[in-house]
Amino acid sequence: LIYFQSDSSNTGNGFSLNYQCTPPPAHFDGYCASGIEVTESGTLSHGPYGDNEALCWFVSCDSPSDIQLGFTSFDTEVCCDTVQVIAFDGSTHSIAVSYSGTSLPPSSSMTMANSESGYLIYFQSDSSNTGNGFSLNYQCTPPPAHFDGYCASGIEVTESGTLSHGPYGDNEALCWFVSCDSPSDIQL
Repeated sequence: LIYFQSDSSNTGNGFSLNYQCTPPPAHFDGYCASGIEVTESGTLSHGPYGDNEALCWFVSCDSPSDIQLGFTSFDTEVCCDTVQVIAFDGSTHSIAVSYSGTSLPPSSSMTMANSESGYLIYFQSDSSNTGNGFSLNYQCTPPPAHFDGYCASGIEVTESGTLSHGPYGDNEALCWFVSCDSPSDIQL
C-alpha cells in the first residue's frame, strides 16, 4: 500500500516511483545452508545452547498476513551470542534487529506481502560462554483490507509500471495498492 497525505499548507512537486514484480529467491541464502520453516502460529525455543552454533528458522504464513513475534525469554552471552531478527520480503534481507544479553527484546510485527515473506531468525554463538537461549511466540493474523484505516478508496495496480503524483495540493489523502498477479516480490 502506498499512502500519500498532504497537510493544509505548502505543496510540492510530488513523487514518481517505478515498481516491478520479480520471483522470490530461497529464504536462507547468505545466512544458513538450511533451516527450519515454521508457519501460522506457535512457539520457537532454543536452549540451553552450545558453543559455535549457527541456526536458522524461517517464520512465515501460508497466505498474506500480519505476522507478530514476541520473545518470552532471552538469555545469551551479552557480547557475542546473538539472535538476529531479519525481515525477509522475498527478494531482500534486512536485519531488523540484533539482540544479545538477558533483557527481553520488544515485540515486533510486519505485514507480509506474500507467502515468501516472513522473518528469518538467525542464532549464532561464539566459542565460549553460553546461556539458556531464547523462546518466542509467533502468530499469523489476516491483514486488514487494502485501504482500511488509510483511505476510503484507492487505485489498484499490478505487475509493473510507474506511479506518479504531483504537483499535489493541500489536504490530499491518496492510496495506491501495488500487487502481483502471481506470488512474486514487489520492488519499488
